[in-house]
Amino acid sequence: MKTTGKILAGLSLLLLLALVGVGVGYFYVTGAFSTPSDLTARQKLAREIPSAVLLWSRQGMVTAASLGHWKPRPIVKGENPRWSPDGRRFVFTRGHEAWVMKTDLSPPKRVMTDVFSKYATGAYWAQSGKSLVAISRKDPRLVLTYDLASGKTHVLHDERRPPYRGYHLSQGADQRFGGRYLLTFTGDAGHRSMIIDLQKKRYITNKLMRAGDCGPAWSPDGRFIVMTRRNRRSLTRPIYIARFDPASGKLSASHYLIGRGRCERPSISNDSKYVLYVLSGNIFCWKIGPPVKNPRNGIQLTADGHSTDPSLYVFKGNVPAAFR
Repeated sequence: MKTTGKILAGLSLLLLLALVGVGVGYFYVTGAFSTPSDLTARQKLAREIPSAVLLWSRQGMVTAASLGHWKPRPIVKGENPRWSPDGRRFVFTRGHEAWVMKTDLSPPKRVMTDVFSKYATGAYWAQSGKSLVAISRKDPRLVLTYDLASGKTHVLHDERRPPYRGYHLSQGADQRFGGRYLLTFTGDAGHRSMIIDLQKKRYITNKLMRAGDCGPAWSPDGRFIVMTRRNRRSLTRPIYIARFDPASGKLSASHYLIGRGRCERPSISNDSKYVLYVLSGNIFCWKIGPPVKNPRNGIQLTADGHSTDPSLYVFKGNVPAAFR
């Protein structure tokens, strides 16, 4: 009888705690506690861009969810997903291979087999959407381009040739402005992001880039670049932004944009209005606007602690049927 009484008392305590939890307004979402204010923020974002679809990696699976109808689900085995400029396809990596999948989710097609895929690198879309750009896995001093129509691959950039310095590249192979400029990152010489002017054969950086940063991402319209600032003392990595002028080939100084803690893997939506990033295995989103006065984080989209490699596409019309 005493044992039964203890069990009943324990169950009563658990029930009481559950009721208290409901009373203060907390609830459980995909493996992590979230507050009503968190949900409200995401709902507001969903009302602002109901036709947006987020792709990301979760434990080796490309996962997708429409912001307007938030039901995350695995799509295909792979990582590093990126939307095409027209939103009709996305590319992802599986091992050292790049695959392209249509938004109707018909079986994907393997397109490249020598892709550097560490650190969320993978394959990137050319601005035209007609080709892919990737760093060679066998020799990361080479940047390759793959023509989707012909199926042919050729070398876009060779770091081994003067006046280049032979850097080993990763974390970026973004082209802009007719393919003249290439945004990438080197683990050599202090870990720095840089733009390579392929026409004038020179590196373009600013002070923060030279001091050391990570994970550069270029806005689809080419107006700005975001990157994480590496602070060796505090180990924090907030997101910084720099403006780019293609006519002069000059970068502005980098300024704080968003993020607290160790942020990583930033990306920019197809309309160049939203920056996404990862913090503690969760994805956050921030609408670019006036500078914020105090360090803060954006709107949290996922809460499972296993989310990474975000890619957001804001469709002009309805969300593709497969993502509704």
